[in-house]
Amino acid sequence: MKNASIGIFLAAFLLGGCGYHFSGSGAKIPLGVRSVAIPIFANQTIQTGVEDILTRAVVEKFISARQLPLAEQSEADAILSGSVKAFVLSPTTVTLSTQVATEYRATLTIEATFKRQKDGQVLWKGEVSEWRNYRVVPDTALTEANKKEAIRQASEHLAQRLYEMILEDF
Repeated sequence: MKNASIGIFLAAFLLGGCGYHFSGSGAKIPLGVRSVAIPIFANQTIQTGVEDILTRAVVEKFISARQLPLAEQSEADAILSGSVKAFVLSPTTVTLSTQVATEYRATLTIEATFKRQKDGQVLWKGEVSEWRNYRVVPDTALTEANKKEAIRQASEHLAQRLYEMILEDF
């Protein structure tokens, strides 16, 4: 009898659904949204190309998640649009003897809007920032490549966070 009571309690607890879920456990797609268009993000910074890298990361995240298919803007149920509002470089490591930066932090700040096309309702709107550090070396071409890689990595993390905020209700 005691084992039966424990079994019933466990079944009720496990099947009752307390509302807790693990992060990344699934998309909560808004009603009436079966596809999304992601036009290229605008760039309000002086860093050329950052909008291309970011848009590519966001598109790749939506494709890999396989929850909400991409469509042309004229046919999509929703549009995810946005802009790169800020790109800031800050020295993080400086040599004591020469006071020269040997590492920088590249910080991207984006603003995005997820809007249903049918009625124009804004389903989500927000601002997100992400950063990555990169090494500064004597070879300027290599330093520039390091900076571009930091931008790419920050963009991938931004895309992940943006996806979670929009479709996983974080």
